[in-house]
Amino acid sequence: MITLAFAQMAYYIASGLARYGGDDGLTIYKRSTFGGLINLSSRVQFYYLCLACLFGGIYLIWRIVNSRFGMVVQGLRSNEARMQAIGFPASRYRLVCFIIAGTMCGLAGALLANNTDFVSPAVMYWTRSGDLMVMVILGGMGSLFGPMIGAIVYLLLEELLSQVTEYWALIMGPLLLLIVLFGRGGIFGLLGRLRRG
Repeated sequence: MITLAFAQMAYYIASGLARYGGDDGLTIYKRSTFGGLINLSSRVQFYYLCLACLFGGIYLIWRIVNSRFGMVVQGLRSNEARMQAIGFPASRYRLVCFIIAGTMCGLAGALLANNTDFVSPAVMYWTRSGDLMVMVILGGMGSLFGPMIGAIVYLLLEELLSQVTEYWALIMGPLLLLIVLFGRGGIFGLLGRLRRG
């Protein structure tokens, strides 16, 4: 909730900056160049760059989770008091996790800005953070591929339902609620149970 509150404050600050377009946002006239190695104006090269970043991010997270650092973070999530009693500084580990997540979000934001050629304060509004949390919960928290599956399913459902009715959120809400209530571990957990049983 504190993170959402800070995001909302950042939204109001960005909306008030007339130099950067304020509420109207900022049009980007030139894409990032990467020293001439990659031409982001080419949709094919941009697609493969995004795909490489996705697989690189998944591999990095997999390596972190299966490292000693990842085991400590999982221990802190399970029982912070016990891990602190053993001698692990919880705040430092939490800060490093926050920095890693922020770096990956910054990369995603740079790719999004290059894709749309536009930056708007609307991406900082609390509903966007809510969408991201719904994607993670829908796919399955605590799993490597769960958030990716959740994002794909959420965006596909949004696209399909918005073609049927303009009140697609009224259908999507109860559907997501049913998945959260009856699908422990989200879609990824449901797929795992179906595979075992």
